[in-house]
Amino acid sequence: MKLSLTLALALLTSPAAAQTLTLPFSKSVANSGQPGLQGMPLFLSNSFGGATFDDRATLRVDRDVETASGGGKPWWTYKAFWANTTTSYVSPGFEWTITGELNNRSRKSANAQNVAVNGTAWKKPTDNGEETGTTWAGNFNCVDQTGKASPTTSCIALELDIGGVVGPDPNRQRVLSHAGGGGEPGSHVAYGYMVSTSQGVTIDRAFSTANVGSTFGIGLDLAGASFSGAAILMAPGQWIGLDGNADGKFSRFLGFNPADGSLTYMTSSGPMMRIADDGAAYVGRLVETIPHVPASSIAPCVTGERAWDQSYEYRCIAPNRWKRAVLSDW
Repeated sequence: MKLSLTLALALLTSPAAAQTLTLPFSKSVANSGQPGLQGMPLFLSNSFGGATFDDRATLRVDRDVETASGGGKPWWTYKAFWANTTTSYVSPGFEWTITGELNNRSRKSANAQNVAVNGTAWKKPTDNGEETGTTWAGNFNCVDQTGKASPTTSCIALELDIGGVVGPDPNRQRVLSHAGGGGEPGSHVAYGYMVSTSQGVTIDRAFSTANVGSTFGIGLDLAGASFSGAAILMAPGQWIGLDGNADGKFSRFLGFNPADGSLTYMTSSGPMMRIADDGAAYVGRLVETIPHVPASSIAPCVTGERAWDQSYEYRCIAPNRWKRAVLSDW
């Protein structure tokens, strides 16, 4: 039963009290007992009360602008379906503009993939071979227009929650967010997840675990992937903080300095270790805890290797060739 929006409203209105509605359905049916866009209740059902199940859309809105001329105005947004609500200043409840609820009871053996809300945008070829324009499968914005500095209430573009979790999940089937790239073999996706800003925009945390005291198994897990490039790529002059807190403060970090081409471990007291591109190592202290003392002067060794015991300092001067010097008190 393919219903346009007009036909759906006509079928839901009883013949005895039918009202003539014309686009854009501006006639109010509030408090009249009749269903309509501006009245309650409006309820669309599929196979309700034992009727034959219809596998087509319960409500479908078709917009065919393929043959239309003009193609719209620059930077205008054209909506196939638009639900607009406004809360009162003292609204005590949760206002949901569009709600998709699915009561899924199908067995695993049925191999069904049931989705509460699903949005797909097919990017197709143009008529003249020109590249197809930017396409968004889903777009969520929360724009703070209150003008309040340092707000205490959230403006969240997208929130994903998974409830009903009890105990551990050894199979890792409860997933908060999953980015699966490429639906076909050989598909190539540029970025699995990317955070970008406009010029001059600052994001305090590109990725953050946020809640203090939360427990996680692994912060960043890359074990299941095979990388043709770097597993973690950082720009020159950037660093990794090693003892940070929830405020983003730290006193120890590991970073690369492009000025002298060195990898440095830094503390609040200064650089503790620095390794230059030519192999030179600069350390504040050198403590050898496993000296590997050679059994003889021809024991296996690599040139430059060293060791020690209570009586001697050993140095490998050539492959498998050791020399030693006596240690003494002073």
